[in-house]
Amino acid sequence: MPPLVLVAIAWVAGLLSAHHWFVPLGVEPLSLVLLGLIPVAAIVLWPRDHQMRLAGFCVLAFVLAALRYESALPELDDPGLLAHYNDQGWVELEGVVDGYPDVRDTWTNLKVEAQSIEIAGRHHAVRGTVLVRAPRFPEHHYGDRLQVSGLLETPPEFVDFSYREYLARKGIHSYVNYARLVKMESGQGNPFWAALFSVKDLARDTLARLVPDPEASLLQGILLGIRSGIPDDLYEDYNTTGTSHIIVISGSNITFIAALFALAFRRLLGPQRAYWLTITGITLYVLLVGADAAVVRAGIMGGLFVTAIALGRRSTAYVSLFATMLVLTLITPMALWDVGFQLSFAATLGLILFAPAIQRLFEHGLVRVSSPDRARRVLRFLNDALILTLAAQILTIPLVITHFGRFSLVAPLANLLILPAQPPIMGLGGAASITGMVPFLEPVARAIAWFPWLLLAYTNAVVRWMAGWPLAAIEIDRASAGWLVLIYTSLLLLLWAWTRRREAVGRVWNGLAAGKASVFILGGAAVMAILAWLAVLQLPDRKLHVTLLDVGQGDAVLISTPTGQQILIDGGPSPSDLTSALGKQMPFWDRSIDLLIMTHPDADHISGLVEVLDRYEIGGWLDNGRPDDDATYGECMARLEEAKVPRHTVRAGDSLDLGQGIVLEVLHPPPKLMSGTEADDNNNSLVLRLVWGEAEFLLTGDIGTEAEKLLLASNQELSADLLKVAHHGSGGSSCNEFLTAVAPVYAVISVGEENQFGHPDEEVLERLASTGDVTVLRTDTEGTIEFTTDGRQMWVQTER
Repeated sequence: MPPLVLVAIAWVAGLLSAHHWFVPLGVEPLSLVLLGLIPVAAIVLWPRDHQMRLAGFCVLAFVLAALRYESALPELDDPGLLAHYNDQGWVELEGVVDGYPDVRDTWTNLKVEAQSIEIAGRHHAVRGTVLVRAPRFPEHHYGDRLQVSGLLETPPEFVDFSYREYLARKGIHSYVNYARLVKMESGQGNPFWAALFSVKDLARDTLARLVPDPEASLLQGILLGIRSGIPDDLYEDYNTTGTSHIIVISGSNITFIAALFALAFRRLLGPQRAYWLTITGITLYVLLVGADAAVVRAGIMGGLFVTAIALGRRSTAYVSLFATMLVLTLITPMALWDVGFQLSFAATLGLILFAPAIQRLFEHGLVRVSSPDRARRVLRFLNDALILTLAAQILTIPLVITHFGRFSLVAPLANLLILPAQPPIMGLGGAASITGMVPFLEPVARAIAWFPWLLLAYTNAVVRWMAGWPLAAIEIDRASAGWLVLIYTSLLLLLWAWTRRREAVGRVWNGLAAGKASVFILGGAAVMAILAWLAVLQLPDRKLHVTLLDVGQGDAVLISTPTGQQILIDGGPSPSDLTSALGKQMPFWDRSIDLLIMTHPDADHISGLVEVLDRYEIGGWLDNGRPDDDATYGECMARLEEAKVPRHTVRAGDSLDLGQGIVLEVLHPPPKLMSGTEADDNNNSLVLRLVWGEAEFLLTGDIGTEAEKLLLASNQELSADLLKVAHHGSGGSSCNEFLTAVAPVYAVISVGEENQFGHPDEEVLERLASTGDVTVLRTDTEGTIEFTTDGRQMWVQTER
């Protein structure tokens, strides 16, 4: 075994010993320093004894690792450290956003480098990073200087997860939840990082405009390491099928980027300049996508591989891997406990150690049933799609069971089906993103993006399908650390017995099969044919579609007219749920919405609209004109103004002619908005009635009984085949008189599963049942509900 590998193993042993024994037992650093003098003496006194010198270096690495671990621990009793003031009550601190904001649906996580703190009326200069959970709007960016008010806490410990240890590995020891933020100034960060994050923002926004969700969010994860927009249920399906590795930045991404840069730069500039530009490109990409432990490991490995090729030497893969681990944990000792780093390291080591043996097994089996040439062609395909996956999983399975208590039975087959699609997804997705950053080239970028969209849609379909298989994944009690050591020791002993004196090095993949140009041409033609047929199938069908989208505890209704106009009413509480639902309902090539309607500015109706304003071209905006001081409402108004979207205020008596005899009537609010103790935003909701021939739809927003009585007194026509039940089935709405006047055939309740409000109210369900022969449908049980009509008949289709 190479000396560097042994030294790296000793280094890791030192980190583990310090974590589990030295620090808990209170071993003094001076004792470790004195212990370190022994290997130094051995190295000096026996300079020609190679075994003694190697043993000395290993012991020295062990001691230095323990010292490095202890030096990385914060001294929480230091008054100059922010964490010293944890759990002491309400504080006000000032600091600068020092990292790329982690934007979620309804909140944002900000890493803030603190500079001063005020607690109990006293100011202190401090240092340290705090994780601040803030409302999503108004938005904050890298380099913003903020005043943060809230409870400064030690990050919590949960039953099966230590958030405190997770953040500590990132150098964060303090946490402020539900923070109040005031931006003092911007542009206080490093110009290099500010420019890099601006590029990342531009790439993220470009992908969101070019590709519908959930494929856009998946592509953002694959290319940029931004996974926050992927719906939770879809992400869980990827975990169930053992395919979540494709939506994190890993060695395969870096390898692809390195190969792409090397090929392009070599042809343009020659080998010498190509090397430096390739290394620079890899470094910038690693920084762009977040530079966590797993990504840095992959980046260093990619850089070492490119360097070895430039020097004309064959890279010894496992030496490079251990050298990477040594360097990374020297810089950041806590990276050793990062689950992503552990899985990445284990997967790479599994490829190095086991891929050659598995390849030989497959080769021997294929030769027995086919000719050698055909066996080699099949093997080239199986290598990346199956063999490398199996090799990587040998060492990652114990870690997955230890950390997550789960084992996927369908992972080999799922990876076999989806991995061939990933290189073109990366290549074409990256090309579309770069092209789309140039404003006048966006139509070209959109055409390019159709190809990765189709492959992403295929990937999602396979994953969702296989995640639904019985026993797709089995739950296993989490293994202890002792069992983990025993498993890995046994695997290494088996490998040693199998290989004996032969060393398995390098990755076993020599390229695509002969005739790859033909494969690309045929594959491209097939993709274009599928896209063409999908486009034809998604053309307007001359029917009216009213779709109540499943967006959780909120409202979102999509109207599609016979001529292809699209009207979105409200946006629900979750941007990712809304954009994913729209991606399923709208044609993949359609990135425009003719009209947005906001019934009222509550968060459960408009939070998703901000994302829609960013991703789609909007023809117009309708609302009741009532202002609101909510931050999300403010963001909507700012984006409307920025995009120069025409805004119109409507009142009872207004109507919109949608063509072909379809009319959208405004029934409420009255010309003078309601006022009084009960007349809040809900009672001033827009109430809309959509009519086409004999088909009638009544969409009631969140009005309460007071507004319903006003509608009854207005003598307007209220009858409807479909009633969108007001306020998610709240007990303060849907009075008997109103339901009798509407006399619906269908009553749809847009409501979140197991919501905290207890919606729909049992009394409302009883009132609906007593109204007559009405069919009650709920988005929490039926999913998205679509009504289709030709003006005479009506058909209903549910997602589940």
